[in-house]
Amino acid sequence: MLAGVFLTALSALTFEVALTRAFSVLLRYHFVFLAISLATCGLGVGGLLDFLWLRRRGEGGAGALATLAACASVSYAGSVALLFSDRLAPYLTSLAVVGGVCIVPFIFAGAFLSHAFAIWSDQGGRMYFYDLSGAALGSCAVIIALQLLGATGVPLLCAALAALAAVAVGPGPVARISGTALALAATAGVVLSARMPIISLPPMPADAGYTAKPLYRELGDPSIDAKIIYTDWNAFARTDVVAYGRADGSYHPTDDLFVYTDGEVPTNLIHFDGDLASVAERYADFIGFLPFRIGRPDRVLLIGPGAGLDVLLALAAGASEIEAAELNPSMVPIVRRYRDFVGPLYDYNNVSVHVAEGRSYVRRSPTRYDMIYMALTKSATTASSSLALVESYVHTVEGFQDYLAHLTDRGQVAVVCQHPLVLARLVLTGLAALEREGSPRGEALNHLAVVSVPNREHVFGPYRHLVMLFRSPMAPDRSADIARRSIKLGLEPVFLPGAYEVPPFAWLRQGMETDEFVARFDRWWTPADVDVRPRTDDRPFVIDFNPGIPPHMSRFVLLIALGVLVFSALTITALVRSEVESVGPLTGAVVYFALLGAGYMLVEVCLAQRFILYLGYPALTLSVILFSLLVGSGAGSLFSQQWPRASMLRSAALAALVVGLAVVGLRCVLPSLLACTLGWPVGLRAVLTMALLAPLGFAMGMPFPTGLREVGRWRGSIVPWAWGINGVASVLGSVLAMLAAKLWGFQTVLLAGGAIYAVAFALASAAHARLGSR
Repeated sequence: MLAGVFLTALSALTFEVALTRAFSVLLRYHFVFLAISLATCGLGVGGLLDFLWLRRRGEGGAGALATLAACASVSYAGSVALLFSDRLAPYLTSLAVVGGVCIVPFIFAGAFLSHAFAIWSDQGGRMYFYDLSGAALGSCAVIIALQLLGATGVPLLCAALAALAAVAVGPGPVARISGTALALAATAGVVLSARMPIISLPPMPADAGYTAKPLYRELGDPSIDAKIIYTDWNAFARTDVVAYGRADGSYHPTDDLFVYTDGEVPTNLIHFDGDLASVAERYADFIGFLPFRIGRPDRVLLIGPGAGLDVLLALAAGASEIEAAELNPSMVPIVRRYRDFVGPLYDYNNVSVHVAEGRSYVRRSPTRYDMIYMALTKSATTASSSLALVESYVHTVEGFQDYLAHLTDRGQVAVVCQHPLVLARLVLTGLAALEREGSPRGEALNHLAVVSVPNREHVFGPYRHLVMLFRSPMAPDRSADIARRSIKLGLEPVFLPGAYEVPPFAWLRQGMETDEFVARFDRWWTPADVDVRPRTDDRPFVIDFNPGIPPHMSRFVLLIALGVLVFSALTITALVRSEVESVGPLTGAVVYFALLGAGYMLVEVCLAQRFILYLGYPALTLSVILFSLLVGSGAGSLFSQQWPRASMLRSAALAALVVGLAVVGLRCVLPSLLACTLGWPVGLRAVLTMALLAPLGFAMGMPFPTGLREVGRWRGSIVPWAWGINGVASVLGSVLAMLAAKLWGFQTVLLAGGAIYAVAFALASAAHARLGSR
């Protein structure tokens, strides 16, 4: 039984991550986030179905468990094969279709786990330990699995794991033989998938709309002759090299290739024969080359150089030292794979490329640069949407402070972007960073230069706007020189202090405060209501311009919240009719399990955001955070199993109180502690992270299984309800964490998570007192 719980939890978390990675290639982040959240509600819905099953079939059920595990095995592979079939491709932008298909495996997994906990509720601590241990292993193993199998191959591995769970719990030879056959079939699929993908991502219809990623819309459009010539999967992203045919359908060997990361934000593989003089001539009027021509930097840091265009520009400008921080680990091997086409860009003696998150790399670097350059840079690949609640620490106020602190006196930060809203936010962010460094608004404007490509040329590419932020203020003659050179190159000056100042940024010269500028900009920007205020590390949603919560997210939260309320009402009504307990204790139990689900996710999400900059690698951060909390929680759950029944609720209450106090302590200690250890090797930083979070997880793992043991004493059929409420509330908590962080910041949300555990402390204490008075 314990092996079955372990394998089911392992398969469910691995499948969730793989499904997220697969959809992140096809669809925009906000849709993926909602679809996966809806699907993972299945873990809670499984508890509801299990309750109905238990009421009909009684308390036993090893055979039922084997059946549920086998159904989960089949649905892991079947749901992905169905979703990514050509027949269903036109419907992949439907939340109902995607969520409805994806929810099925989670329902079977949730029903299996709740059924097991209901039967052995008196061993809730041990069961929860194996549950969380399986999930912890999944948080690490999925990275290796994605590297070897890709996101469409990992579900076959999940199918094999679930089949093994069916073998483990099977009550007789028939169940075990059936489970073994399923496991062998799934394993054969894994082996074949490692050699060549069995399930491929389908092209999307050309009219799929904004929800679908650009690459897969183009692949589905017969008028655009695009074809993928090389693909690399890893835990970070899927990276595709794409060739486009000419008008006659031919492919010329010297035509530029394009490298797509998760189906969007293409970067060019430029054909380069080694002649840097020809590069300078070819890109003479390119807006991305302008800061190199103006500054003639010796030492350059490139953040997100992609397939090498930025490196090529720096080499053509004569930079003597070029460092690059590239987040996608596939980029460097791809550039070297096409060395005959692009030349030895990443192998020049004066070029060093590091796989790292750019902002984190800057903070750890002891070097000062003449230029820090970013072109169309975004953070994690799953965070590449212009309308979603997506965190990006590269373009926050604190980020610009870090860049300014790493510049020489003549240095500059140069940022190229595509959208005018991003441009406005970048300008305000740079000014806010200078003001924090002590420059008044009027003086800070003298550090700023903005140039754009004329509107008529926007069709030629996404390199449209350039923001240059100089370490030292520009003299009037230098500002005028930049204006003249820009005009000569066919570019349009937008703001050059003392030389060319027009609205909207000229309003800032009039002494207008940021809030007033934002309000006036909102009126000036007619397509929609927008908010271009600068973002901070605590609210790092730099590519979300909604003044409030995005409407699609609000509707989803209301839907989930309504689901929790209805689920809770049904729980109380059904159990009161069963004469299990009175309404008061049942209501308290419902609230208790819902709070634990939401509170756990609030703390987990906020801590994951807090450590991204510290560890520097999103995939590593996610694995370290999940592994630390889940292993710690599993150990805490196992420890709680030894508590005597008479005092276990009091102990669980104290554990919840410890969580609340620990959250407050981390909120106070983490900033200074992480800052002083930022220079440590990444291995030591990961060990420190685990040392900080595992004890917190230890305390977080105690209240839930103890609560299951207590309600199991009332009646075993209550346990699936408790499981279901906790699962659905967990999904609500993960969504609320992001929405609340947009409004109030992650630090406030983290404290809210601690406050939720304080309420759980009060509920458990009241329950202990009530039982003690009997």
